[in-house]
Amino acid sequence: MLCWVEVGDVIIQPHPLTQAALLDLPTPCPAKSWARDPSHREERLQVSVTIPAKLRLHHCWSHPQLDLTLQVSLRIMLAALLISLSCLSLHTLGSHGQDITSKDLDLAPDTFDDSYVGCLEEMEEVAVHLLQREMVHHTWLWDAWETARKYWEQKSPGLSPPPGFKTEHGIAIVLYTNSSNTLHQKLNEAVQTGGGSWESYMNQFHFKALHFYLTRALQLLQGSGVCSREPGQMVFRGVRTIRFEPKRLWDSIRFGQFASSSLNEAVARSFGNTTFFSLRTCFGAPIQDLSVFPEQREVLIPPHEVFVVTDFFQNETHSLVTLSSTNHICSHFNCAYLGGRKRPRCESVPTGGQADSLSKGAFSLLSWQTLLLASWGFWLLETRI
Repeated sequence: MLCWVEVGDVIIQPHPLTQAALLDLPTPCPAKSWARDPSHREERLQVSVTIPAKLRLHHCWSHPQLDLTLQVSLRIMLAALLISLSCLSLHTLGSHGQDITSKDLDLAPDTFDDSYVGCLEEMEEVAVHLLQREMVHHTWLWDAWETARKYWEQKSPGLSPPPGFKTEHGIAIVLYTNSSNTLHQKLNEAVQTGGGSWESYMNQFHFKALHFYLTRALQLLQGSGVCSREPGQMVFRGVRTIRFEPKRLWDSIRFGQFASSSLNEAVARSFGNTTFFSLRTCFGAPIQDLSVFPEQREVLIPPHEVFVVTDFFQNETHSLVTLSSTNHICSHFNCAYLGGRKRPRCESVPTGGQADSLSKGAFSLLSWQTLLLASWGFWLLETRI
C-alpha cells in the first residue's frame, strides 16, 4: 500500500524497508544540467531523509494524523533542507549525477553470464556456504541481505511461488529491488566485467552466491523460458545516463547485466529518457509480486538473453531502441564456480534443441531468419546454423 502526505509542494513517501522517507520536492533554483522527463512541467528532486520518531506512524501518514505542531516541525525540517541545497550545490549535483556517456550495444563478451545448466542441485548446496563466506568478507552484503530477509519473512506468507522456489531466491529479488542501498548497482557493475576470464570471476567477483540465487529465481518465475509461438512479453526500459548505440540494425545484442524493465511505459520513462527501449522478452521474469515496489510492475531480464535490434532512432539528446528476443540465451560460462572455464564462443540452447556454439555472425543470421518468417505469420521453432 502506498501512503504519502503532501505538505505544500512537497510529497513525502515513507520507504517500506527503512526509517527514512523520500521527499519529492521542487528544486529551489534552475539547474540547466538537471535531466528530467519531458512530460514533467517542473524540475523536481528526490531526497532521502530520516523520519522524525513522532512521524513514524505505521509507515503511513495522512493529514488527520499530523497535528499542527508536527506539520510545523516538518515544514521547518523541509525548509532547512531546501536552504542547504543552494543553486551552486544543486547544479553540481545535477551535472555530476547526470553525466551522459555513450556505450555500444553488442553481445557484451566480458559479462559473467552463467545460467548453471546441468548443475542446479549442486549449486544450491554450494551456494548456502558460499553466501556466508561472501557476507563475512563484505559487511555491506551482510547488511543488505539481512534487511531483505526480514522483509521477505513478512511478505512471503501471502505469496504462492512456483515449485522449487526457495527462501534465498525470494530474498535475492527483494535485495535487488530495494533502492535504499546501491547493491544492485554494485552487482551489475561486477556482472558487466566479471566474465573477462575464469580467473577474474573466481578471484574478483564477489557476488557468486547472489548471482546464482537471482538467476535461478528468474528461471523459476519465468517458467518455460521460451516464447513458443508467442512473440514475447512487451516491456519498456528507460536509462538516464547512458546513450546506447547499436552498430547497425538487425545486430544481435545482450544487456550484459540484470536489466530492469516495466510493463508500464510511463514507469519506465520515469527512470530515464536518454535511452529508451521498447522490447519483447522471452526470458524476462515478472517480479512485481515479490518486489519492494510492486507498483513498478517490473520484469527483470537476465544478462544472457539475446535480442535483435529491429529499430533505432537517435537525436542530440535521446536514443530510441526497439528490440525483439531471439528466444535464445547465450553464455560463455556454465557452472563456472564448479570449474567450468570460459568458452571462446557463446553457447545457445535454441527452442527444443541442444547446445550450439554460435558466433556473433551466426546470431545475426538467426535473427534475420526468425524475424522474416515471423513477419509473414510463420515461426521458426528450431534453427541449425
